[in-house]
Amino acid sequence: MTSLLALGACNSGGGNDHKSSSTAQPGAAAPGAQAKPGKVPDPHFVVFPDKVPATGWELTEAVRELNTGRAVQLGGLPGVDWYAEFNGPPASNGANAYLSLTGYTQSLEERKGEQSPGPGTSEGDFNGHPAFWGSVPDDGGVVVTWQVADDYTIEVYGTGLSLDQLLAFARTVKDATQDEWVAAGGKLSDCSDGAKCPDSADG
Repeated sequence: MTSLLALGACNSGGGNDHKSSSTAQPGAAAPGAQAKPGKVPDPHFVVFPDKVPATGWELTEAVRELNTGRAVQLGGLPGVDWYAEFNGPPASNGANAYLSLTGYTQSLEERKGEQSPGPGTSEGDFNGHPAFWGSVPDDGGVVVTWQVADDYTIEVYGTGLSLDQLLAFARTVKDATQDEWVAAGGKLSDCSDGAKCPDSADG
């Protein structure tokens, strides 16, 4: 899972109040209850309504490892609880557009520290939650991350597409149960009882 590894290697209150270099509110409130603050919550799954961001996109991998015995579920990246990766149409550079949808057991500030978003990054409300969005100078990607609990965030990251395109995709995601996430293509890998599971996100 090279693309998501490259993403994580960068440097490795909600409502309508904004504190940003660009005051905006790109995300409308989405349905679904927000997880209660406090201890790291159970997984907070989200999916695209049609399983993929849009026509011309395909799911390449979606994984959550269970019973790993590690504080970090996927050892290759800090805080990854589950992820889904998608390939899109060819971008201007000839490579396919790429998008990842990830659940992190990290706060918004921790994610910001990992991503090190560039100048012009905005902070405010997205999908009814505190968030930041902007570009990632280290790899030319774009990202939006929103916090659903004190120590749980949802992140949409992409390359080969504009920030506006990424935000439009991210606005459409909806809360999902584990069964709904699996039905959308997610895989639960049980790493207990000696089962072989990768020690890092790239297997």
